[in-house]
Amino acid sequence: MSRFGKAVLLCLALFAAWHFCSTLFADVPPGPGGDPAEEAPVASDAAGKASGLPLAREAGVREAAGAGRNFVISPLSIHAALAMVTAGARGDTRRELLGFLGSASLDELHRSPAIKLVGSINGLTQTSFACGVWVDQRRALRPEFTATGASRYAATGESVDFVSGAELARRRVNAFVADATNQRIHDILPPGSVHSSTEVVLANALYFKGAWRRPFDVFTAPFHIPGGTTVRVPSMTTGRSQYIALYPGFRALKLPYRTDGDRQAAAFYMLILLPDSGILSLTDLYDKAVSMPEFIRKHTPEGGDFSGMVSGGDGRLSIGGVLHKATIEVDEQGTMAAAATAIVMYGSALRREPPHLVDFVADRPFLFAVVEERTGTTLFLGHVVNPLAN
Repeated sequence: MSRFGKAVLLCLALFAAWHFCSTLFADVPPGPGGDPAEEAPVASDAAGKASGLPLAREAGVREAAGAGRNFVISPLSIHAALAMVTAGARGDTRRELLGFLGSASLDELHRSPAIKLVGSINGLTQTSFACGVWVDQRRALRPEFTATGASRYAATGESVDFVSGAELARRRVNAFVADATNQRIHDILPPGSVHSSTEVVLANALYFKGAWRRPFDVFTAPFHIPGGTTVRVPSMTTGRSQYIALYPGFRALKLPYRTDGDRQAAAFYMLILLPDSGILSLTDLYDKAVSMPEFIRKHTPEGGDFSGMVSGGDGRLSIGGVLHKATIEVDEQGTMAAAATAIVMYGSALRREPPHLVDFVADRPFLFAVVEERTGTTLFLGHVVNPLAN
């Protein structure tokens, strides 16, 4: 259950200075060739595969258990890139990709919340999304694939010379990604990754810049890293009420970003999942995060948004009680019945008793996610084990 409480959130002040770069694939074996036969249905397994979360979990667990490094990944970016590849696949290859992405068909994949979000993300203040396809001049993209890429992913196609100009082509892809991410991602294609055997490169770039709905104060506080070492780091704090929820073995904190313009447009927030000391590990939390398709949404603390009902304040109210009475009288003449229901709603200043205060002190390793509220799509997922490390 969500609770309003005093929140002390450590180490997020360092997010702007962090730069994580993870290599997730190297020497990927080719998929089955498969004849371009008619697509057969695939058993949908959205609980384990939707939106790139399983891959994010595997990579995150590896980093947490290995060198114990900070880590971030974009399930949405991976999901969109693989979805675009799936649109150009046929036969067994398409079936395997659809199974990995948790969809029964290409049409179902394109109707998924994540892909729908991709289609609208460029009209939002906080985000941008760009896709590109570079094909060797010896080849040509099929018109149906080009049309799908343009309509679903706003993808642009370009003919390049991978045989005699592989390095130039690599730099063009890298420049595309750097420009689309506001120079935050460089060299997505490392030297040697493109050569004369390359025929197609697909890439997408996701950029997000959100301002907290309510800014924090900054101070220095201790952070306990694995192994028993304590470091002092720039941290964030506030005494204002926050959205906090307590669950067995961990607690959650929701930090909304400011939303400009239409309230019906996409809204974003950061979710912090903090394991209780000695109860859960980061691996345990990663397992929970992909255990069901709605885990992140269901474990996001909420406050009721009734801004469509009242003006003033932030529209955040809570339903304090639902009172109902009913009566019915039946006799030889017929039936007479009546009912009444009253709903009592409280604002933060109108509670009949003081709210239960819960401190949220993220002074040890934790998971974080950047989530779009209406679709439940996870844009970024990662963990922090040492705020002073890259």
